[in-house]
Amino acid sequence: MTTYLAIDLGAKRSGMAWCTQAGLVEPLPTVDRGALEHELNKQVLVLEVDVLVFGLPLRRGKLGEAARKCRRIAYALAKAVDRPLVFVDEAESTDEAKQRFPTLDKDAAAAALILSRFLADGPWEPSSGREG
Repeated sequence: MTTYLAIDLGAKRSGMAWCTQAGLVEPLPTVDRGALEHELNKQVLVLEVDVLVFGLPLRRGKLGEAARKCRRIAYALAKAVDRPLVFVDEAESTDEAKQRFPTLDKDAAAAALILSRFLADGPWEPSSGREG
């Protein structure tokens, strides 16, 4: 079974969650942005992660500046830990994450929601040949 690790990139902190072999989404401790690459590398090795899943802050389904910045960071992190990556539209995820995972901090809840969306719907695909 493929092991996925979801990352919700934040300006100061980033949330992470992974999918267990039993198919359950399990949040991981939130990390400061400066320690993200180190912690990501550690989790990739410990959990034997196959694929990274990043939330992408789309605007009405399209790439804006925030989404382009997120993609640049995500590609750099994926390269640093030598893993493939996919993206999931994280639009309106904060409120939904709070409702679905009320006991988690918001960053871990967002990562858990991103991974849940990916497992249910698959990766985000651009609607046209041009990604913005």
